Amino acid sequence: MKKYKLMLSLFCLLLFCKVQAQKEQVITRGDYTLVFLDNSNLIAEELGQKLINTFFEVYPKMVADYNPSAKKRVTLSIDINYPRVAISGNGKILIGAVWMQKHPEDTDLVTHELVHIVQDFKALGPEWLIEGLADCGRFEYGLNNAAAAWSLPSVHPLQSYKIGYRVAARFLLWLNKYQESTTIFQLNTALKYDTYSEQTWKEITGKSLDELWALYLKNNDID
Repeated sequence: MKKYKLMLSLFCLLLFCKVQAQKEQVITRGDYTLVFLDNSNLIAEELGQKLINTFFEVYPKMVADYNPSAKKRVTLSIDINYPRVAISGNGKILIGAVWMQKHPEDTDLVTHELVHIVQDFKALGPEWLIEGLADCGRFEYGLNNAAAAWSLPSVHPLQSYKIGYRVAARFLLWLNKYQESTTIFQLNTALKYDTYSEQTWKEITGKSLDELWALYLKNNDID
């Protein structure tokens, strides 16, 4: 009996430790709910709160601007076992605890991933475009980009829009400013409803993608 009680006590202790390590919080503000999970001991409480605040600050704006039917409940997990930076899908975001510990100012990586949640595309489009649009969102809605030393790169003739991410984002923002002010919105819509094709660029701007890139290299100012 004593052995059984000891084993039961040990099991309860392990279960308690696991629950404690997970650090689950369910936070609701207005129409939005964030489930915040952390199975590491690497993230300070203050940093966790910044990630939570980022969600509630930027996500409702994205939803209103791009997809009012987007999920209102999102799960954000800090995972000690995830070796990369971050990944998202189906209302869930996974962030590598080691990356977050080493880059505590990079809280707007959550902003980038939240764009993917809002996009909710019906089919996969070009990866460079999807990631470029997400970095457009980070540029537009980000709260801590400057502190994280995150910015759009200078343009170089050897670049290609196919690099994606910040390179593509700068190009897309240029299109919005100098070609058609609804370019980013229309591209998001086309990808969401699986109507995107190479012809989409001409439908939006009257020019092909490669024609637009050639123009961009000649006049790339977006300030």
